[in-house]
Order: sequence, then C-alpha cells, then structure tokens
Amino acid sequence: MIDYNAAAKILDELMLELIEKGMAIPSHVADDLKSSRSLANIGLKNPDDANIATKTMMYLENAEMNLLSLAETGVGVEYANEWQKRINGAYKEEAAKSSSRPAPKFVTGVPKGKHWVRIQMTELAEIKELSTLLGEYALSAIEQEDGYMLIHGEKENVSAFLKAIRQIIGKNGESICKM
Repeated sequence: MIDYNAAAKILDELMLELIEKGMAIPSHVADDLKSSRSLANIGLKNPDDANIATKTMMYLENAEMNLLSLAETGVGVEYANEWQKRINGAYKEEAAKSSSRPAPKFVTGVPKGKHWVRIQMTELAEIKELSTLLGEYALSAIEQEDGYMLIHGEKENVSAFLKAIRQIIGKNGESICKM
C-alpha cells in the first residue's frame, strides 16, 4: 500500500513556495490537495478499499499536474523538473518503506506470554528438517498469507530454533527473521 501523505507534503511545500513567489494558486488546486490528504488518512484506516485509493490518487495527480504547470510557467522548466524529481522520490521512498515495514507488534494466533518470530518462507522452503526442528524445540508454526511463517513458543526454545536454522542455512549474514 502506498502512503500518499509523503507526496502530498511535497506538493504542500511546492504550493507554499509558489505563493511566496507571488503566484496565485487556484482554489480548486488547494481543494484537490486537501481532499487527497483527507482520503489518504481514510485509506490508512481502510487499506482494502480500492475506491479510496483511486480517488486519493486522482486528487493528488490533479494537484500535482496543476502545481507543476504553474511552477513551469511562473518560474521555469528546470524549477518544475526539480520539484517533479522530489515528488517522484517521495513515491519511491514510500514504496520502499512499505515493502520493508517492520512486523506488527501485535500478532494474532500466539498464546499470551509466548515468544514469537516471523521467518520468510523462501528461506525455510529448502529446510527438510523443519517439522522435526519445530517438534524438537516444542514450537508451533502458522503459515501466513504474506509469505512468512509465524513460529511461537518459549523464548529459550525460539532462540535455540533460530540458532539451528542459521546453522542449516549458513552464515551469510542475512536476516531472515522479523521480530
């Protein structure tokens, strides 16, 4: 999911800078930007609603197009291109953040008081002894939809299990766990 607030913040900065340069910003542009921020916040509460995301992007693109057009005609092409790079960078930065977000602090399916860890299934797919190791350390595992396996049990057992997995996979320095 894309967080549109970063791009809206950049567009806010551009709008303020254009106002400081003495340019008049049409009210519909400010309204589009405000609507995009409001819908983006609603979208954070309802991430599965594609209609909200579509409308958010529509308002954001309208504001972006109008502000960049004003910047180009009022200040210059290079100025507008620099702002376009910043806006594109905000989208890329947010996309990178969303793909590397930390695991949630609250996980369903884990009994109270148990320690848990999430491990990418791609790393575990090659380990044939996985079920044996889980039984050996008295751990439970739940496959999750996002490609991770949630493993839970006593803290010492989870730590010992992770150590055994690391030895099997190899010491390449990559973290396979999300805590």
